[in-house]
Amino acid sequence: MRYLSLLIICLSLQACTSAQKNVNDAIYHSLFESSDIELTDQEIQSLSKPSAYVRIDGQQQIVMVLGAFENGEEKWVSQDRTLMTLRNGRVVKTLGWKDNLLSVSNLEQDPLADPQHLVEGARWSYLLSWTEDNQVRSGYAESVFHRLADKSLVIGGKSQTYHVIEETVNVDGLGKSWVNSFWLDPQTGRVVKSEQSMGADFFPIEILLLKQRHNEKN
Repeated sequence: MRYLSLLIICLSLQACTSAQKNVNDAIYHSLFESSDIELTDQEIQSLSKPSAYVRIDGQQQIVMVLGAFENGEEKWVSQDRTLMTLRNGRVVKTLGWKDNLLSVSNLEQDPLADPQHLVEGARWSYLLSWTEDNQVRSGYAESVFHRLADKSLVIGGKSQTYHVIEETVNVDGLGKSWVNSFWLDPQTGRVVKSEQSMGADFFPIEILLLKQRHNEKN
């Protein structure tokens, strides 16, 4: 996968209009410069492939594009050898970052798998494995979900109201706790925005979908 991410970006963002060319330029700068990438509304509307803003561990905001969707999982790619896998909007695996999420168990019971029927106070138990400074860490996590007040987001110049789900996570064995947040489309249940941690209160990830997949439930 050495050249997979750049290849997908090049193929998926082929220039066909001046607006699309601006998008290509912005993607290039997101790969090779240190400043945040910010697309205009027109550039977002002209995206030809599902794309997302991603901020990893407080670093620069970049753009990732959807490389594949298989077995209910989205494979998002960015720079060379970098991969982020999402399932129902949750990060479940990464590859090529300075530290990585290795696995999340019991995903079939994740309340985000059926968010439109998520019950207040729903609980979920699972095993989380990740790396810190290239050392493998793991812990049994217990999550509790709560519905917060709806919030509005403006994406590509279009405003929409989203359901907000807050997930409080505890890993008692490590004495760690943190909060993940998910913004859900009320019509589809798809996670459009999220703030989540890869490990036990470690390595925060922010994701905002700019262009979604079509015709398939997340």
